[in-house]
Amino acid sequence: MSVQIDTTSGTCTVVIAGHTHRCAIADARISTDPQARMSVLHIDGASIHVPEEQAEHLIAAGAKDDRANLIADD
Repeated sequence: MSVQIDTTSGTCTVVIAGHTHRCAIADARISTDPQARMSVLHIDGASIHVPEEQAEHLIAAGAKDDRANLIADD
């Protein structure tokens, strides 16, 4: 599953279960799925796991970074 990131228009698009979800990058949010230990893209009312490289790209382009560090120090 690949997220299309268009920094020229400031939008991102992804197809989830046959439905296209698109929004302004500034309206996208990246969080953490602690069970999967992966980043999650929240876009247009839907959510999907994304590789860390795409999560970093979206954040650098203006998406909200709500990720949590899952490594705890003792």
